[in-house]
Amino acid sequence: MSLQECQPGSTTGFPITLSQSLYKDWPATTGAQAQLQKLIVATDFTVQWGPPTEGAQISVTRSPSIFQIRGFNTVSDNTTLTYGSATYTCSEVLSIVQNQHKNLCYDSNALYEVILAFQINNKSLNPSSPDIILLSRPIVFTTYSTTPFWAAVNKAAKTGSSQKTAFDMSQLYGFTNKVLMPMISYQTCLPVKIRNYKNAKDQLGSLSVRVHVINQAIYVMADDSGTGLCSSVSKYTLITSPKRPLDIFEDARYGATLQFQDGLGSDKFPSGVNENLVPLAANSQITAFQKVTQLLQILVPDHFLGKSLAEIAETKTDVPKPKKKNAFKCYKINPDTDIKDNQILIDPTTGQPLADTMKQKMYDDSGGDPALLDGDINLDGTPKNPGIMPGDIQIMLTNLFIFVGTVVIMAYLAFIMHTLFYRKQFTTALYHTFIFFIVIGVLSSSVYYLNT
Repeated sequence: MSLQECQPGSTTGFPITLSQSLYKDWPATTGAQAQLQKLIVATDFTVQWGPPTEGAQISVTRSPSIFQIRGFNTVSDNTTLTYGSATYTCSEVLSIVQNQHKNLCYDSNALYEVILAFQINNKSLNPSSPDIILLSRPIVFTTYSTTPFWAAVNKAAKTGSSQKTAFDMSQLYGFTNKVLMPMISYQTCLPVKIRNYKNAKDQLGSLSVRVHVINQAIYVMADDSGTGLCSSVSKYTLITSPKRPLDIFEDARYGATLQFQDGLGSDKFPSGVNENLVPLAANSQITAFQKVTQLLQILVPDHFLGKSLAEIAETKTDVPKPKKKNAFKCYKINPDTDIKDNQILIDPTTGQPLADTMKQKMYDDSGGDPALLDGDINLDGTPKNPGIMPGDIQIMLTNLFIFVGTVVIMAYLAFIMHTLFYRKQFTTALYHTFIFFIVIGVLSSSVYYLNT
């Protein structure tokens, strides 16, 4: 959001259009696909999808200019998008419109697309972040049932009544609720006019919009009297309900309205004061491949980094999972040396005798001290008994000292109790109690010294 107009030379309008498919070689351009490879980067935003519901009450609002799906508020209300430090609120409306990005889609049969909008929450704290983020996925119509959700949309459009169905919104734009699908991304600026701004004046400004177009189509159940009724919707209407795009301008007074350019008025804005949320398309196609490489990014999950654009677009399944490496292998066992007490004593990762493995481990742990390998090791990998060691003598002396000290202390304590309760010699008992605690301190210090 800015109360300044779009900067000269910046990309403006929605949608932008390419003069040909992104997936074909460009005229007079050598190695175009190799250059596009450089545009592939890891996805730089995340979506926290609301939990799926079994009871979405799907309804369709349609006219010659809009086809909007509602009724999944329990999902959208709990869905947020995070881009850098900026957070975005999810719209409670899905819009179906004629394909606005045909040359960004890999499937030429995708004649429509479904768009979900997100509006920034904390613009004042993130002035350079996009005001609006759009997720768009191309659609291919089919006559058979695809998912319960799209069957419900088709029936709601046919009957005009809401339909209860299960709905998981993450399936529209992600492989899983954690992993988004690969997408082509670009950023554009939309000139705006705020009618009845502060002091009832009109104010020119702009909205920054980041667009993400998934290159893999989704198959949707549709017939001519159902979802197919969207075929007349040729332009996208921005809707971020329950928010309004106008809310991004914090100083807009009550009663103000927002207008995108329509190209008709003297300043290209509508002449009236009514709201206009239909963005004006870019005024020209992008024909230069250099402009394409400057404008587009290809965002992919980490698993797709290093793949070509065609490989990414042709992926029909979930993110490929790394192959698990088997930690064990098959080895031939020597019954004479590798079996003892009905136990196999070899390292399953190397096939070496366990004794050799333990010797090597001791050598490695010692920092390469060969002295630790002078002694022998049992077949099961444990060191042979070396006899009485200096440390063993210390332990025996410590235990003996503790035993004798404990006996002396208990005897002395009994003497103090006898003096106090039977002889009734309180002064003498107090004197010996003082001595008792001194003895306790000396013995404790001695034990500590022996152990260290």
